[in-house]
Amino acid sequence: MAMHFTVTGTLELHPSVPLAQLWELIDGGPFQVAPHAITEPELAALLDQAKWVLIPDIDSGTDSEGRPQRIKHLHVKDPSVYSFTVLHRLIDLATCAGEAHQARGELRYAGDCEGEVGTITPGPDPIWH
Repeated sequence: MAMHFTVTGTLELHPSVPLAQLWELIDGGPFQVAPHAITEPELAALLDQAKWVLIPDIDSGTDSEGRPQRIKHLHVKDPSVYSFTVLHRLIDLATCAGEAHQARGELRYAGDCEGEVGTITPGPDPIWH
């Protein structure tokens, strides 16, 4: 039986990931890219709508169409998501980012149980707990 969770938190992608590597997560997927120079109030409003937001690396600049070149963080504020959905999204993120990138930080979940989401094994087939 799948459980519903409220998931919140931030993961830092280290080093930052080229936006092109994450395109399949964004194109019709659950992740949305924040504008390059987003303010905290704008981010809070975007999280209320998008729930899974990729934040640009402010130092990487933008391409000719104004899109960020690299992604530095994932912010999550999802009030109702199935536990298996969280797992699949994190595996998809790690797979697209590749072995050279780590996710640092924590996502907190609350529901029938509470805890933190973190990586156990990096690499092409990451295991999350």
